[in-house]
Amino acid sequence: MDTRHLEEFLALAHDLNWSSAAQKTYVARATLAEHMADLESELGCRLFRKEGRNLVLTPLGKRFVSDADELVQRVRRTVSEYQSLEGNFLLVKISATNLPWIESLLHRACRSLGAACERKTIEIATVPSAASNIRALEDGSNDLVVAGIKSWVPKSEAEASLDERELAGFFVRREPIHFYVTEGNDLFNKETIQAADLDGKTIIAPPDIYDGYIRDEVVERFSAAGAHVRLKSVPIESHFDYFGRNFDQGVGIVPETLVPRFGIDNRRECRTFDLIDFPFETDFYVLYRKDFLEDETARMLIDELKEAAREPDTR
Repeated sequence: MDTRHLEEFLALAHDLNWSSAAQKTYVARATLAEHMADLESELGCRLFRKEGRNLVLTPLGKRFVSDADELVQRVRRTVSEYQSLEGNFLLVKISATNLPWIESLLHRACRSLGAACERKTIEIATVPSAASNIRALEDGSNDLVVAGIKSWVPKSEAEASLDERELAGFFVRREPIHFYVTEGNDLFNKETIQAADLDGKTIIAPPDIYDGYIRDEVVERFSAAGAHVRLKSVPIESHFDYFGRNFDQGVGIVPETLVPRFGIDNRRECRTFDLIDFPFETDFYVLYRKDFLEDETARMLIDELKEAAREPDTR
């Protein structure tokens, strides 16, 4: 439905005079009559009729006045909104599996950015998959990812690897990664567990974590600590898939952030543990493509995220 025709209809409905309405809407009288005929044809009803020499609205024409006015106003508001969004709108794609580490930062960053610059609008699009690694950045399916690097990896080495791939990022926090078994596993009731107790075990990890553990030489680290472990990847769609698995044979992993989120510490059939002789910690970073910063709103968001990440963790 052409909004110009609606505006012309409203002018004609107000004046009930072809010449006056045509003059107000800057069209010829014949063009106005043609447009009203098109509008009536589209609606499937008569909007005007003649009473003697006078033009009057039909009952449906009277009813349509408020609807036409609402449609015109809605279009005007929409046009105004999108005109103001041009250059001020940012859609950020983030994997659902990354949200536990970044949602609080995003909330604070967006709130701070909105207070400092009201015209800026940021919308978060959650990607419903487990694609949350660096490849998800490079193929464009994610704009931000939270990536973990084992605490023993030198920061300079990690930064050099990012720079080669035209990526950048900032540190969020270091947190322990607990090991995770379910009832029936021979480690379930063991009072204290050290690295050697995992000898011959298989550590089962989601695909994105698996890639990072290969990169960070987790198997080699265990070997140096006296345990020959295997690393296995399992396909998942979400964290729920992973933590719903049975770990009575292999050993799972669970970052500290996810323990309360999935109620793992309250599930009697589950046990998390740390190795008394082998600190197993991950440094978490928010990563993004360098070209992401070509957008002004994206640059402002990253600045606010960095500031939020520097604030004390009050969890």
